[in-house]
Amino acid sequence: MYSVFYKLLPTKKNIADADIHLLNDQEIKSIKQTEKVAIFYSAIIGSIMVVALYVPQYKYATLFSTREFIVPLLQYKINISFSSLIYGNILVFVEVVLLTFLNIYCTHEIAISTGFIHKRNKLSKEKIEFLLNISHQKKNKEIHKLGINPYLGLGKSAIFFLNLLFAMKATLSNYFVRIIFKRVLGRYAVRMVLDLLGIPVFAFWNAMGTAKVLKESRIIFMGVNYIQNFEIELSKFRALSEIEKSILYDSLQYISISKRDYHQNHYALSKMIIDNFSIATESIHLISKDYEINLKSCDNDFKKLNEKILILGIVLDGNVSYREQKRIKKLKYSGVLNLKFAEIKKIANDFTFGKGIEI
Repeated sequence: MYSVFYKLLPTKKNIADADIHLLNDQEIKSIKQTEKVAIFYSAIIGSIMVVALYVPQYKYATLFSTREFIVPLLQYKINISFSSLIYGNILVFVEVVLLTFLNIYCTHEIAISTGFIHKRNKLSKEKIEFLLNISHQKKNKEIHKLGINPYLGLGKSAIFFLNLLFAMKATLSNYFVRIIFKRVLGRYAVRMVLDLLGIPVFAFWNAMGTAKVLKESRIIFMGVNYIQNFEIELSKFRALSEIEKSILYDSLQYISISKRDYHQNHYALSKMIIDNFSIATESIHLISKDYEINLKSCDNDFKKLNEKILILGIVLDGNVSYREQKRIKKLKYSGVLNLKFAEIKKIANDFTFGKGIEI
């Protein structure tokens, strides 16, 4: 997928024709409406699937009978209904298919609104492949080939736990809601009522998932435009010294660590900068301890360029976290950044809805 993403950026031959598509009020309204409808339908799908899972099990209990099994060594007894497991997996498959088609359709509509797809390229195989992969929300791990790692400094167990927690968020939320209602209702906590409490929980997480997919789609489409425009600017910049190249490499790693996530825009920005300035990559790049000291000794034009790259890296995923807020304040205090957190936050918000990036 990610090689396809980078192919969608202009080459040196056609880079002069690159154009930024800013969204007007009508396009912004259209995108918001598309996202609201998609989020609503996503929540409805989650609600229906919970009802479809539990109601038949109560109405036709004999079809979902359980058998008792003893766990070897532990001698622990558990009741398992194989028909319930099969039926549940079928419903999960149906739900995934419905949500996937919903995400693909809405992603396509947003691609049109942002100007990513138009009459001249709507039949492009690369565009179609790109849209399908975005709607599936595949993580961009190609950035490792550049020696950049968002999880640098974190142990494997911490990364595994974070990913597991994220994957099971809906199930865990439903479990805690059941515990709370059991405590509140006591012996009045009927099992069927507790099971159906999953309706608002799974509806919420479905809606959140769809909202995230569509927001990310919009940001990626606009990111292509901004990155290709920035490449025009970089192509006119002077040659860099080896120290300056090392500082830029540090900045790219710094951005990635601050985000603690894989994002297509970060990969495209990093690859474009590394290729443009012919920066030698490493298997794993560690940020220099003298990063700020080396930067202070550089020329002003490079300091401004480095600052712009840092800000672009922060805003190109449309999100500025609390962790990044602390890092931005630290960078401003050390003189690496001149903009305040509120100013960078505003740039991110403007970018999210296609109002342009003004640094």
